[in-house]
Amino acid sequence: MIYQTKQQTDQRLSLPVNVKHHWSKYFTPAILTLGLLVIYLSTLSPTVYLGDSGELTAAAFCLGIPHNSGYPLYCLLGKLFSLIPVGHIGFRINLMSAVFGILAVLLVYSLVLRLASSQLSALVGALVFAFTPIFWFQTVCAEVYTLHTFFVALLIRLLWWWDENRTFCRLALFVFVTGISFGNHMQTVMLAPAVLFIILSADYKTLVNFKNFSALSVLFVFALCVYLYLPVRTDAGSAIHWGDPNTLDRFLAHVTARDHREGYVLTRSSLEYLLRAKQILWFVISQFGFILPLAVWGWAKSVSARWQIFFLAVIFFDFLYSVFLNIISIEITPFGLPSCVALAVLIGMGTGRMLQAVRRHPSIGKTARKAVSFAVCMVPAIPLTFNYDYCDQSRNYTGYEHALNIFRTVEEGGTLFLDGDNNIFPVVYGRIAEGMREDVTLYDRYNLFFKMPHLEESEDPTYTLPEKLRPTVEKRIIENIRKGIYYAVFNPFTISLPNNFAAYPYGILYDVTQGSAPLPHDALETIWTRYVTESIYDDEFQKDFMNRQVGAYFHFAFGKYLFKVGRPDQGLRRLELASRVGYDDTTIHSDIGVFLTDQGFFEEAKRALERALVYHEDLSGIYNNWGYFYHNFGDHDKAEASYREAISLRPKNHGYYNNLGLALYDAGRKDEARKAFQRSLDIDANQPELRRFLTEKGLKEIIIR
Repeated sequence: MIYQTKQQTDQRLSLPVNVKHHWSKYFTPAILTLGLLVIYLSTLSPTVYLGDSGELTAAAFCLGIPHNSGYPLYCLLGKLFSLIPVGHIGFRINLMSAVFGILAVLLVYSLVLRLASSQLSALVGALVFAFTPIFWFQTVCAEVYTLHTFFVALLIRLLWWWDENRTFCRLALFVFVTGISFGNHMQTVMLAPAVLFIILSADYKTLVNFKNFSALSVLFVFALCVYLYLPVRTDAGSAIHWGDPNTLDRFLAHVTARDHREGYVLTRSSLEYLLRAKQILWFVISQFGFILPLAVWGWAKSVSARWQIFFLAVIFFDFLYSVFLNIISIEITPFGLPSCVALAVLIGMGTGRMLQAVRRHPSIGKTARKAVSFAVCMVPAIPLTFNYDYCDQSRNYTGYEHALNIFRTVEEGGTLFLDGDNNIFPVVYGRIAEGMREDVTLYDRYNLFFKMPHLEESEDPTYTLPEKLRPTVEKRIIENIRKGIYYAVFNPFTISLPNNFAAYPYGILYDVTQGSAPLPHDALETIWTRYVTESIYDDEFQKDFMNRQVGAYFHFAFGKYLFKVGRPDQGLRRLELASRVGYDDTTIHSDIGVFLTDQGFFEEAKRALERALVYHEDLSGIYNNWGYFYHNFGDHDKAEASYREAISLRPKNHGYYNNLGLALYDAGRKDEARKAFQRSLDIDANQPELRRFLTEKGLKEIIIR
């Protein structure tokens, strides 16, 4: 491929910016900043948000260490924002997202202005980007993504700046900022192919020169020293020290997200990846809608061949990351932000090219040109109008209310076990940042924040509790405490209790009692009057997947309470409400289906399980629930077939074999049941409840084997 010479490229890159008045170069960005500040503040969440926000906010507040990769730069900057004497701690860290969102938009404006030589084009590109729903939604809550997007835009701007005259000092600054950006999010590495292409195609001698390469390497490594924050804060005893990265092995595991990669990288089938690719592609395209063709025009007409390849590479490798390297649902993680930056820049350039063509066309008069310019000015108003209600979270107190409701359920001096991000993270924020209910003893079941005692299996105080030891440790704690014990879990089937203990629904939690009946109806009714539910019932703001999950499980818990106190008709209506709120949450539909199966409402249970099929991400779990439904319905053949389908998809899941064994046993096929139970024990021998069942049913020979 033949590229332009440096002189040709410089001539193209060094176009003078046609600004009528010198002061307008500063006035326009100032107005842009002020306008965005007003809009973003009007949609900002007033307190802690759900998802990772509670953990990240608490980590920034206490200078702690959140989940991998640790986000040291985010925590350090967040600490500064937490000192601003305005609103909740949660609001202050949310404000940081808005500020870096505005800075990212200003960088897009700056880059388009330099490329297209048109303030109007720069404003269009910047504002279209500012009002894309994926980006705008990240400015309303505490998350790492607006800071990440800021660095993506900054690195592209610096790379273009370097390409204008290719001095070593500019390249050194670019490398240093790249290293700093890694201190917030490792996804920056996906820019590497595009960046290296620009540098090597323009001035490869700079990198092959040993002296230059050594100097750049030192700068990059020096910037990465921000990660020394992790062991320093761990040894300092920070309130949050996820992964305890104060040894080399744990440090590398945390920074490189070793455990995360095992669960989320290249773990799906070819068909699943094909569907994922289609989903991601449509998701990114939908952010811009009919405006997207301007990006194609800008790419084709306004940049050199080298930079055409650069923008394509940014989008392509961002796409690869979103499809293959991180398969978290797009309902939870904002994929495609680097692509949106690139597309917004190209939209701005395409707008500039269009305006230039209109001005030069001899048949278009002055009035028509003004009309076109006015129409272009109105383009950003379209995403602003359509996305404002979706992104407006100024009434959203769900995370804060959920933390309050969890704590209000626990009696004075009680003990609370926590499971699930949307249970753990709001409570982490409430305890660490707001000092909520310090009389309550907290244990998170992952042993990451509020660590459990009785870890004699290891002498290391930073020992991470293996999953297989968790039931044993929890049972020891419960046996020592015996009363005032609660679980905040979305899946009660994960609770493993000592003999003579039982867990009963109590409000939105589960109350663990020893050798006694569940709480009386009046006590169950009283707890529901203590809850703060303004955001749960408020339909005036758009709720994302995480907010819908908390709301749906609140209604689900209340529906189960209504069944418990003898009001099944009201309970069914409440479960239907839970299903509507969590419409795309396969788990809530599955849980409702299983509950209604237990209550004997088979038609309603069937409808719930059919809804779960629509939105499933793990078909094996759906088949397992259908097996449970048919087993209780009395159709043993369909139950067996469903369980075997589940096993074929997840052959290492011992629970599926247990369910198959129970179905076969109830069908009178004891020999086949023995084989299923034996297979379950081969997968996981540590199943005391199963062993007790086998002893009671006269199948002890399986245990002996």
